[in-house]
Amino acid sequence: MRPLLLVRTFLPLLAALAGCGDAVRSAPNGPLPPAVEFILAAGDSTFWVSSDATGIRARGVPLNLAQIDGRFFELYVVDDDLSFTGADLVGQSVYRRDLRSDDSTIVFTDSLVPHLAREYARAHPDDHRIGPDEEPDAEPALHAIATLDIVAAHGPFVSYALHTDVERNDAPLWHVSRRGVIDLRNGHIASVSDIVGTREGAADIARRRDRALASVLDSVRGSRDARGVRASGLLAHYQLDPASFSLMTSNGGPAIAYALPGSGEGDAGHLLSLAPIGFAQPAWWHDVVATLPQGSADGSRQVWRHAAYSVVVRYDASGSAHLSVRDSTSREWPVGPISAPATRIFWLDAPRLDGETRHALTRAFDDAAGYGSDTKVATARRRSPYSLASR
Repeated sequence: MRPLLLVRTFLPLLAALAGCGDAVRSAPNGPLPPAVEFILAAGDSTFWVSSDATGIRARGVPLNLAQIDGRFFELYVVDDDLSFTGADLVGQSVYRRDLRSDDSTIVFTDSLVPHLAREYARAHPDDHRIGPDEEPDAEPALHAIATLDIVAAHGPFVSYALHTDVERNDAPLWHVSRRGVIDLRNGHIASVSDIVGTREGAADIARRRDRALASVLDSVRGSRDARGVRASGLLAHYQLDPASFSLMTSNGGPAIAYALPGSGEGDAGHLLSLAPIGFAQPAWWHDVVATLPQGSADGSRQVWRHAAYSVVVRYDASGSAHLSVRDSTSREWPVGPISAPATRIFWLDAPRLDGETRHALTRAFDDAAGYGSDTKVATARRRSPYSLASR
């Protein structure tokens, strides 16, 4: 079997870390900062921050974490190379790695590229799957490349965005886009009923979705593009898929954001998004609330309040983010710039980490410090040091 290649995304880490991801210590100067320990998810990076009488320590690495029932998991994306001599075919899959056991489990695989690979194999029985050290022809008859991004994790549910580019000989480039939500507990695609918790709640969301969709379609039918051409012709490229949605936070609560999958040439391959639809907080959301910030009205500040201290992220006019900690008297200590946007916090001091979990997180941060800075899109025929075989 060809090695599965890990696709890592790297955003700038704390400037104080000099881009190396190593822990740093700020020398105390004046009043001591409050004792804190938390992990902050921001952009595609994760920051472990702690403080005591010796100062504030911060470490940032390109790591995507989720927490289920108090247990930490790393989420990562892997290339599935299904190429033939005459077809360049690379799909993607999502894996969940238990940080304690170090076991990885696949939780999602895109279906389009494997479908195209099966079709190609039937139509070209004389061709063969290429080996680890082979390349497709210089001008293969078929290209199909999937790009999957993990958007956000909310408790046991993780939202993703999938975009696939397909190109055949003598045919224009064709795109398809969709969204979805994975239940990390069982590796299944989550339905609205799974997330909301009741059939009645899911039925209410479907009714509100249909009303919003009718309004959007009416608006599109009456609009024109920059050339004055009616945009209604694009509607033929969109179809409602009840499973194409993301889970997000809206007005402090959970919401479903539908996106009609698009397929075709040019703009037809993009998504047609609907406004988020909020719903009553299910039981699993109670564990999510403590991880979410309270934002200012103008969006320039986010605050997480916890025990006797708060975590503050401020955004400047350029969109850059700056992290600080605040004590109960509103005195603040700067930590440094971070990736944007900051999304959620995992509190490590209440309850305190057990030794096994601390060791697992330390090992995960050490591993992530070595992830490359240019592996957003890995070449499937180039062996990566982050293959599953190395785990």
